[in-house]
Amino acid sequence: MESKTPSHFKIILSIFLKDLKQALVDRTTLGVMIGVLLLILPSQLLPLILRSESVPQAVILNLNSRSLLAELSQMEDVSIYPARSFEDFTNAVVSGRNRVIGLVFPDNFSNSIEENQIAVLGAYFPHWSDQSEKTDLMILFEQKISQAADQEIEIRVRDDQIHPDKNTRGAETMFILQMINAIMTVALVLVPQLIMREKEKHTLDALLVSPASYQDIVIGKGLTGMFYSSLGAVMVILMNQNIIAHGWVLLSSAISGIVHAVLLGLLIGLSFDNFQQATLTMSAVVLAAMAPAFISILLTVELPAIIEFLVNWSPSGKLSSLILMSLQKTVPLGEFFAAAGFIWGLNLLLFGLCLWQVRKHQR
Repeated sequence: MESKTPSHFKIILSIFLKDLKQALVDRTTLGVMIGVLLLILPSQLLPLILRSESVPQAVILNLNSRSLLAELSQMEDVSIYPARSFEDFTNAVVSGRNRVIGLVFPDNFSNSIEENQIAVLGAYFPHWSDQSEKTDLMILFEQKISQAADQEIEIRVRDDQIHPDKNTRGAETMFILQMINAIMTVALVLVPQLIMREKEKHTLDALLVSPASYQDIVIGKGLTGMFYSSLGAVMVILMNQNIIAHGWVLLSSAISGIVHAVLLGLLIGLSFDNFQQATLTMSAVVLAAMAPAFISILLTVELPAIIEFLVNWSPSGKLSSLILMSLQKTVPLGEFFAAAGFIWGLNLLLFGLCLWQVRKHQR
């Protein structure tokens, strides 16, 4: 028994390393991974490329002077966005990536101007803003507003820890969708292919003649899927690390989603004998797995009750909720454990189905 465990470990490692290489030379698999990269990289690199060229933006609340607002809006070197409510105001502040400041004008601003008093404006910033950026924006807009109002004003920080919430539609929306895309798509396409390619080329029979067992082969394929899914997720995280508020929530969410996608991919691969038979099923599964997250994140219209229920209680719907929690100011622990428990309950079910398929093939 002592020599058996290292032997199986070496076999699984050999299969894992073989599949890592095979995935890179397989055109279909490589095409999927390149496609995922092309979906991720442009939206991440463009803000970085244009960062030095981005126009400083001020989100303004409670400015009742239309003439002053019009004069500020006409300035070419700054951008002005008037918000209608405080919720709209905070969502606009946190929706941008770079050089954004929120400014709340006092109720007595007009009286202060008429009486030649220094009006104090409250400044709000996203939690990822650095100190130098905040200082530069405050100085810039103090000068611009003082010039437009023909009266000295002062800006003081009220809150520099603004986080997105469930209604925010900004940088975090793209981050969530990219995370789900990187986690789900790669594993759902790669893992079934790895198994079915072995079946089609009859290399699976050769592996089974060797000391490798069916379990070893399945575990090796699963580890390959986890590696490439994790690689995609890590890349997205590194490009968005400044907006992440709770790393432990994001890490646990990513692991939950990767395990789910890999187990689902293994089940598809074990259920079919060749790639052609599984193509339609794979497409349907990928669409069903991804669509709820896109619907819950992108659509703002009210959905029929049954559709909303299905979206909210789908794996990707729960996964998008978990990832959003990692960006918010506080984590609702009850909702977190309910969503995570739901995904891991499905993972246990998928694990049981995969085990049943393995034993079926061993007969």
